[in-house]
Amino acid sequence: EATIDPLIKLLDDDHSDVRSSAADALGKIGTEATIPKLINLLKKEEFLVTHDEDTFQYTIKAIQAIQERYQIYNPTYSPKPNPPKPTQTMYILHLSDLHITTGEQATLWSNQLAQDLIQDLDIPNLDALILSGDIANYSTPEEYQAAKQFLHNLRQDFPLDSKQIVLVPGNHDLNWKLAKRAYQLLDLEDYDGELKEGHYIKGQDVIRVRDEAKYQQRFAHFSQFYQAIKTEPYPLDYDQQAIIDYFPDQNLLILGLNSAWQLDHEFRDRASIHSGALSNALTEIRRNPDYRNCLKLAVWHHALNSPGSDRITDQGFIQQLAVAGFRFFLHGHIHKAETSLFRYDLSPTGRKLDQIGAGTFGAPTKELIPGYPWQYNLLKIKDNQLTVYTRRREEINGAWKPDSRWTQGAGEGALDYYSIEL
Repeated sequence: EATIDPLIKLLDDDHSDVRSSAADALGKIGTEATIPKLINLLKKEEFLVTHDEDTFQYTIKAIQAIQERYQIYNPTYSPKPNPPKPTQTMYILHLSDLHITTGEQATLWSNQLAQDLIQDLDIPNLDALILSGDIANYSTPEEYQAAKQFLHNLRQDFPLDSKQIVLVPGNHDLNWKLAKRAYQLLDLEDYDGELKEGHYIKGQDVIRVRDEAKYQQRFAHFSQFYQAIKTEPYPLDYDQQAIIDYFPDQNLLILGLNSAWQLDHEFRDRASIHSGALSNALTEIRRNPDYRNCLKLAVWHHALNSPGSDRITDQGFIQQLAVAGFRFFLHGHIHKAETSLFRYDLSPTGRKLDQIGAGTFGAPTKELIPGYPWQYNLLKIKDNQLTVYTRRREEINGAWKPDSRWTQGAGEGALDYYSIEL
């Protein structure tokens, strides 16, 4: 141990190459008694603050090397994630359920929105724009051309590059005509293949069996729109439909998921999150040290709770998000702004996710929910606090205004915003 302690002290050296060499030597000659000393070092806040991520990893590798030599297979030290670092004021625009169909809408809506953000809300810039599904109404190329025009117009007032825009599909972003073409009509008595539940449509004497490759193409028009905005196509393989957008300057990570991956013209109530896609994304997030202490949010289209049967019923994935350090999730679909809290732990500082639901930005009038006009959300993050501002528009050619619907108690006026401690 006479050699060990000086080597441990060298882990605090000002030069990274010295720290690296010391950790390497400790991994080769360290004893079982060295392990708790290194763990205690990692628990010191001063050590973690003073040195970079590489030094932390050098030390972890030294512990693992000693464990391997002595055949000790207890888990190595894993520090409790620090809360997200406070950042400068951050603004995230959350729009959902545009249902856009024409270029005229693109011109009108972009002007109304920019006017509200600049004149009424006095927003200097946007750090991110999130569209949480149902961007189009019938998922046609013409509708996505209008959506591109809408974004182009908005980006003249708020310069956003492709990395700052997050897009996820909704049930209106899959094309029913393409979905129907994927099903082949056959006489039931002549079909000898395997019938997999949910992969065919059965009639009295006939059966429609889908071609999986053609079936994926129902998202093709959305994928092309995605490529025009994000410079790369949206993946059609379901296990790849979990997209990570990382904002290093804002210390922010956004995970976009496809809750409509099982839906088509026949099966409209199978909203869910693909387990393989989620597993792939969470594995990537866990293994990337850059993501460790950033603020994490997830976004998809469908709600977890709604009066109809089109909600996400298999909600176990929310637990995985909580354990992975996600703090809140965004959605749309139900055409009304909502918020709720999912608590994974019951302790005051336990893991939890706040739900932030946006209303519809542009659905046809007949599809508005009684008492809920057109809506959108603006998220402001400052000093480890998230404030959600809800806006409303009551007339087609009208202006956006505060949507004061968040009650504060008996005798108190409702507010047009609510705040969440991060």
